[in-house]
Amino acid sequence: MFKNRFKRFGGDYIPDIIEYLREIVKNDPTSTITVGCDSIQKRRKTVYANTIMIYNSDIKRGAHVVFFREECSKIRDNQERLYKEAQWLHDIGTYLDKELSDFYIRKDLTDNEIKRYKYHLLKCVGEYSNVETHHEDGVMTNLVITPLDRLQPRLVDLHVDFNPFEGNMNEKGVRKNKSYAAYKAYVPWLRGMGFRTWSKPQAFAATSAADLLLKD
Repeated sequence: MFKNRFKRFGGDYIPDIIEYLREIVKNDPTSTITVGCDSIQKRRKTVYANTIMIYNSDIKRGAHVVFFREECSKIRDNQERLYKEAQWLHDIGTYLDKELSDFYIRKDLTDNEIKRYKYHLLKCVGEYSNVETHHEDGVMTNLVITPLDRLQPRLVDLHVDFNPFEGNMNEKGVRKNKSYAAYKAYVPWLRGMGFRTWSKPQAFAATSAADLLLKD
C-alpha cells in the first residue's frame, strides 16, 4: 500500500519503508516515529504532502524525514480538503502500526514524554494558556501521571496541521483559524483510534516538514 512510495529529501525512492524504519529504530530504539500531512491548492489541483519524521526528543539532535506527494483534482471545499489530510494520516498511521508491530516496541514513552503529551492535551482545551514558554518545562515536571496516561498508544504519533482554537472573527465575520472546525471534527476520531495526535503548534511533522515540501 505504502511500501515503496516514500523517498528521501535527495530524491531517491525507498524500496521498503518498513525495512527502512527497522534499521533506524534498531540503531536508536528510543526514537519516536511520527506521520504528518499538509496540503496546498494549486491552480487546477490539490497537492498533499505526507511525511514520516523520526526523532529523539531526549537527544534533540534534529529529525530524519521521508515523504511522498499526492495530487488530485482541485478540492474547492476547505473542510473536504482537510478531511483528506486526516484520512491520509489515519491510513498511513494504521499501515505503519500494523507492519511495525512484528519487531517494534515503543521505548520513547518516558515519564517526561508522557507529561509532554499530557501538557499538550491540556493546552488544547485552554488550560495553562497564560504560561510563558520558558516556564512550560516547570509546569510539565509537576504534572501527575495517572494510569490512564500510561495506556499504550499506537506505534506512531500523528501530527495534524489543525488549530485547536477558534481565533477571533475578522471584519467579514469569519473565524481567523479556518482549520478549527477540522480539529473539532477529526482529531477526536484519530485520538479515539489510539493515536497520540498532536496539533498546532506542536505538529512539527505537518507544519514544518510538509510545509517545506509543498512550497518546494
